[in-house]
Amino acid sequence: MDKEICICAAITDTTGYIWRGHRHSDCISSAMEAGRKIPMQKESDWQGFVTSKNRFVNRYEGYDLQISAGVESSGGGYRGHRLFSEDLY
Repeated sequence: MDKEICICAAITDTTGYIWRGHRHSDCISSAMEAGRKIPMQKESDWQGFVTSKNRFVNRYEGYDLQISAGVESSGGGYRGHRLFSEDLY
């Protein structure tokens, strides 16, 4: 079985809908343009990634998945044990 990896940035809005995009800012812009509210809690709770198994994971779980799968950061190295969209592409 293939290892699960992160494939794109994603956020969840206050309704729980998952917005996907190249960067987190793209996700936020799309949600706001659609009139959705963005959570005001810690970013680690609503900013994350969609995985190759179509799951939403937060930045910390995304980092763990990438490390476990042996995927190197394309951004020049992982920072702070959390994943950034710059690490994907």
